[in-house]
Amino acid sequence: MNHLLQLLLMLSIVIAAAKLSGWLSQRIGQPAVFGEILIGLILGPSLINFLGWPIFLPHHEGAILAIDAAEAATSSPLFGTLKDLAEVGVIFLMFMAGLETDMKEMKRVGRIALYAALGGVFAPFFFGWGTAESFSILGLDFSFYEAIFIGTILTATSVSISAQTLIELGKLRSKEGTTILGAAVIDDVVGIIILSFVIAFKPAGEGVEKTAGNLVGHIMNWLTNAQIVSESAAGLVRIVILILLMIAFFIVAIWFGRKFFGKILRWAYESPISQGILAAAIVLGLMYAWSAEFIGSVAAITGSYVAGILVGLTDYHETVEQRLHAVTYSMLVPIFFISIGLQANVRPIFDPLAKLFTGAGMSSTETLVLLFTIAIVIVAVLTKVLGCMVGGKIGGFSWNESYRVGVGMISRGEVGLIIATVGLSAGIINRDVFSMMILMVLVTTLVTPIWLKIAFKGKGAADSATTAPEDA
Repeated sequence: MNHLLQLLLMLSIVIAAAKLSGWLSQRIGQPAVFGEILIGLILGPSLINFLGWPIFLPHHEGAILAIDAAEAATSSPLFGTLKDLAEVGVIFLMFMAGLETDMKEMKRVGRIALYAALGGVFAPFFFGWGTAESFSILGLDFSFYEAIFIGTILTATSVSISAQTLIELGKLRSKEGTTILGAAVIDDVVGIIILSFVIAFKPAGEGVEKTAGNLVGHIMNWLTNAQIVSESAAGLVRIVILILLMIAFFIVAIWFGRKFFGKILRWAYESPISQGILAAAIVLGLMYAWSAEFIGSVAAITGSYVAGILVGLTDYHETVEQRLHAVTYSMLVPIFFISIGLQANVRPIFDPLAKLFTGAGMSSTETLVLLFTIAIVIVAVLTKVLGCMVGGKIGGFSWNESYRVGVGMISRGEVGLIIATVGLSAGIINRDVFSMMILMVLVTTLVTPIWLKIAFKGKGAADSATTAPEDA
C-alpha cells in the first residue's frame, strides 16, 4: 500500500478514535481532551503501537522494510506527516483561544499573570535541578550541566491543553482563565531566555544556533563564520540578539495587527473570493506562528495566540471564529491531542518492573531510575502549582484563584517536548533522560484537564462570559 493510502487509513483511525474517546471521556465526567490524549497513549508504542502494524510500515519494491516496532511511531515518514498536521492543529487551537480572549480582563490581570509566570518558572527550575543533583549523589550519573537542563525542561508550560479544557468548561474568559493564558505567554518568553543561557554556556561551546533553524541561529552562524564574533563571546552575543529580536517581534506584531488586520479582513470579506475572510485569517495566523518561532525565537503557538487576539479586536472576529471552528475541531485539534500519546514510549522506564513479577529483582540503577522518574514527575506538578499560587497571591488573587491558575499551568505538552529535544540534539541529555522527560510531559499533560475541572468545580457560571463550543 502506498504512502497516500496509508495516510488516509491512519487519519481515519486517528480522528475516529479521538472523537469516540473524547465522547466517552465526557460520559464519565471528564474533559474530552483527557480521553483524546489517553487514546493516543494506548495507540502509541507504549501499548498497541498501531503505526508498527505491517500495513503502516514503509515498503520498498513490494517488500516491507524491517523497522523495530517501538521505533515506528517516531521514525516512519507516516508519523512525520501526522506530527506536522498536529503542529498545525495546535497553532489553530491557540489562534481560537486568542479569538476568545477578553483583552479588558487580560489588561486587568496582567500584573498577576507576570508574578504567576515567574513563580511557575523559577520554582520548577530550581527544584528540578536540585532533584537531579540529589539523585546524582545517590548514584545516578547526572552531570552538573545535565541536572541544570533537567530543571530547564521543567520550566516549560503548554497552555494548549488548559485552553481546550477551559473552553469545554466555559471558563476561558474567567479572570483565572485569562491569567493562565497571559502567564503562559510570559512563561514562554522567560523559559526561552533561560534555555538560551543554559545552552549558550554549554561546556562544549555548542549553541542553540546549531540545533534550531531560527533567525538567531542564522545570524550567529554568519557572525562566527565571518570571524566577527569569537567563539568565547558567541554565547553572550547570541543572548543579546535573541532578546532584541524577541522584543522586536512583539512590538512589530502588535503594531501591524492593530493597524492592518481590520483593513485586511474587510478587504477579504468584501472581495468576491470564496471563503476569503477565513483564508485571510488563516494566513495571518500561520504567518504570525512562523514569525514568532523564526524571528522571535518563541513558540509558534505564542505567535498564533497573539494573532488570534489581534483578530479578536476587529469587527470580524465572530465571523472568523464561526467559520474556523469547524476546520479546527473536526480534524486538526484531534490529531494534535492524539499525537501527544503517539510520541511517548514509556516501556523502557517501566520494563524493569516486570522483573519483580518474575522474581529476578531490579538492579540498584534500575531502582534509582524508576524512583527518579516518579520524583521528577511529582516535582514537575507540585512546583508549577505552588510557584504559580505564590506568584498569583503576591499579585493580588485569593488563594483559590491562584490555585486554579497554578493547576492550569501544569501541562508541559509540546513545549516540554521541544525543549527536551533541543537538549538531546545538543548532547546535553542522553536518550534515557529524554525518555524520563517524555514521561513527565505525558503525565503532566494527562493530569491537567482532570485537575483543572476539579479546581473549577463549583465556580459559578457568572465568572465566565463564554460557553463551551459544540463538539469541541
